[in-house]
Amino acid sequence: MKKEFHIPKAYYRDHVECDCEAPDIIRETSRHYVISAEETPELAELRSRAAFYAEPHVDADTPHLRGIVASARATIKIIGERAVA
Repeated sequence: MKKEFHIPKAYYRDHVECDCEAPDIIRETSRHYVISAEETPELAELRSRAAFYAEPHVDADTPHLRGIVASARATIKIIGERAVA
């Protein structure tokens, strides 16, 4: 069985709306997209951008960023800050 990540929809949607490469969605639930945990360039890009948004210096008190920052932080908790070797 292949390993999968269940990631929040909000950050994934923002990532794709910014024309960034993203892993394909395998399936979805009401709150999450399920993506492959296989380390690919698309997953690396998703991780890198999420890590930027998850940094403490990003102002989560700005109303239009609050949801994206929270979703990016949750994404990093799920997929990790670094690729697993």
